[in-house]
Amino acid sequence: MEPRKPKIFIVDDQGQDLKIHAATLKSQGYDIVTAGNGEEALLRVEADVPDLFLIAAKMREMDGFTLCERLKDDARLLNVPVIFITEKPTSEDIDRGYAAGGVDYISKPCHLSEFLARVRAHIRLFELLKEVARLEDIAIDANPLTHLPGNNTIVTTIQDAIDQKLDMTVLYADLDNFKAYNDYYGFSNGDDLLLFTAETMQTAIRTVCGGNAFLGHIGGDDFVMMVKAEQAEELATEVLRQFDSGAPAFYRDEDIERGYIETKDRQGAVVQYPLAALSMGGVRLRTHDFSRYLEVASLCAEVKHMAKAVPGSNLFMDRRGRCQPERSSDAAAEPTSTSAGRP
Repeated sequence: MEPRKPKIFIVDDQGQDLKIHAATLKSQGYDIVTAGNGEEALLRVEADVPDLFLIAAKMREMDGFTLCERLKDDARLLNVPVIFITEKPTSEDIDRGYAAGGVDYISKPCHLSEFLARVRAHIRLFELLKEVARLEDIAIDANPLTHLPGNNTIVTTIQDAIDQKLDMTVLYADLDNFKAYNDYYGFSNGDDLLLFTAETMQTAIRTVCGGNAFLGHIGGDDFVMMVKAEQAEELATEVLRQFDSGAPAFYRDEDIERGYIETKDRQGAVVQYPLAALSMGGVRLRTHDFSRYLEVASLCAEVKHMAKAVPGSNLFMDRRGRCQPERSSDAAAEPTSTSAGRP
């Protein structure tokens, strides 16, 4: 997928200036939108949010300052930088432009290098501000134990992938028998096991994907990864391998030797629980006509449930969808990778 081009919206009622600025910026790789007056600009901006406005300060029907004020009434556009283009701005013009929400002026005539440098600087600053806001949202949403992105970020990330029709696979994982482990070993050790699970996934993402995959913590012992479809099974297999290799370190030797722990259920009966394992369900987004995150979450939970029905750590990949060969209903999802399990 090609990187998104920054979008610049140019508004000027001088047709020749509009064409020159549009052609110059388009030659530099920018995506250009134009309007010949303020009313046209207000109508066109309804459909999309640019990364920068270039607005002529002096226009006949609605001047650039008034247009800027009206644009800033739209919450979507509040932080989008506005550069005014004018001939020899007066101190009154400058004060009015900044008061309206502008960030800079370009005086005509202007050297090409200065013109492009100002445009680049403000687009870059806008990108940095958006990234800071994104990181703040993630920090607020982060799971308090693992510091991984939480529910809101998970929903937004998967919904964005759906909207952009990206060829990604969502892997939904949780720990089997984790409650029994907590009851038996205590919550502090349970937290350590969760941190180990998160670190295992992060390490596998670096190993298999070079760090280019999403990892979120829904809460409790539930985690979500999203990765390029062609890397999904390799990533999941590596997570399972590392988990099964390291998880025994969180048990006492006698529990490892017998292969289970004993604890009481809610009725007070003694129950044997196998050692913790990791169950994962995978769903490829492009093979379904998803429109909402909840559809993905529902199918992931269904496939993960199939993995949990098999002892030990397992990955079940969904095999349904419009791009997959037809299968019988009982083969709609099947294990593609399993651990050797534990005694």
